[in-house]
Amino acid sequence: MANTPSANNNSTTKEFYNSRVLYDNLYEQTERQFDLWYDVPLYGKVDELGRVVYPKESFLEIVSKDEDDEIILCLSFVSQAFKKMRLHYETLFLDGYLDSTSEFFTNTLTPVKGWTSPTINYQDNLQSLYEQFFNDQLVGLSDSQIIKDFDTFVELFLQYIKDTRKAFTRIGLHESREINVNNAGLAIEIFEGEYGDDSQAFEFVNDTNFELFEELCGKYGFRIDRNVPWRLVFNITSKKSEPFIKEQVTTENRSVGLKEFFNLFYERLDLVDYFNEFYDELFIFYTTFIQAFPRYKEQRQGKSNCAGIFYTFKDRQVAPPRESLNNKLAYYKQTEQILKLFYDFRVAESGLKVDRKKRGFHLKNVLAIYAALRGKNEKQALSKALDYIQYNLGTAAYRDVTLNQNNLTRLDGGVMMSPQDQFDKRTGEDSSYLNDFSDS
Repeated sequence: MANTPSANNNSTTKEFYNSRVLYDNLYEQTERQFDLWYDVPLYGKVDELGRVVYPKESFLEIVSKDEDDEIILCLSFVSQAFKKMRLHYETLFLDGYLDSTSEFFTNTLTPVKGWTSPTINYQDNLQSLYEQFFNDQLVGLSDSQIIKDFDTFVELFLQYIKDTRKAFTRIGLHESREINVNNAGLAIEIFEGEYGDDSQAFEFVNDTNFELFEELCGKYGFRIDRNVPWRLVFNITSKKSEPFIKEQVTTENRSVGLKEFFNLFYERLDLVDYFNEFYDELFIFYTTFIQAFPRYKEQRQGKSNCAGIFYTFKDRQVAPPRESLNNKLAYYKQTEQILKLFYDFRVAESGLKVDRKKRGFHLKNVLAIYAALRGKNEKQALSKALDYIQYNLGTAAYRDVTLNQNNLTRLDGGVMMSPQDQFDKRTGEDSSYLNDFSDS
């Protein structure tokens, strides 16, 4: 078939753009789909206020059958909806409503991918990040005096995060596109396709069984991921999905709005826990480096005043461990320094520019909040200080401007709002990521 989408992950940017335009023109967008690339990239990742969340593992359930090759998990209400949909599909297949010669659809809907652990994703991300940082920056500094101690290492690493906008903190990763709807426990994939392969996706949506499959998804509260059409995404505001959600609620006739939904099934990232984790990971990064390269060369003047001819080896200083709260003065002083670092890393991985005056104002308030409360309740003091940082950076939903919103702004002749524009303007949180999906 001529002039069909053909780009894949090996294509050039121009080839992928042209293929994507063709795909969008030929595959009509309807209310049966979610566009998780361009319209709602934060779907399932943030709560009703735009704060980063992840599913409670106690609500995860096996969705696959005993005879399936893989054990697949998702949230319990998603699992129950899919099981009923699968049974309905199998009945339709037996009754001859589906084409049995299909490449993609067999006699059953077999889940091949569901929930993926964000904790494992974070550990994988840290490993990958260290390897990239090592190859890009550290490999040439093995005996350089540029890195003498923990502080000089962190300064270099912070600049690397600024330059690359790679996520280092856990909340930074959750805000990024490295965490997706699979991590939210709301998605099930029924085919092992390749993400970004427009040719394969286009063949899938043009399969003779796809229209019936898409209609069946809607009956059980699912939408199709427009860009990964073998991925079913549970529509949490659909009237079709409401019975499956209510089955998991113990209180009879209880209303489950978005606030109740996220409170019941999801956890917010505990900023205090992940603040402490942030320092631990910095400690591990630096310790890993000095274990491999414990010494650096320091040049010194020779008697003939020839610079660089003579040098001595010096040991790099070990990273300072986390102080104990038993030594309050040392603990408070170190915590203040880590709060400053946390602010700087969050700004860097969010891709924001903060001038010295604004940074000084923010950090002055952060330290004042912490100092005012730490004597009474250390965890509450940290929590309030970290909430202040988060408020001033804004939630992921506040800073995120989707590609389609950008394109519409360009078409209207306006000025594109970037995350930096949002941060500078700071007029309030943007909740447009939670559109009304209740019609399907």
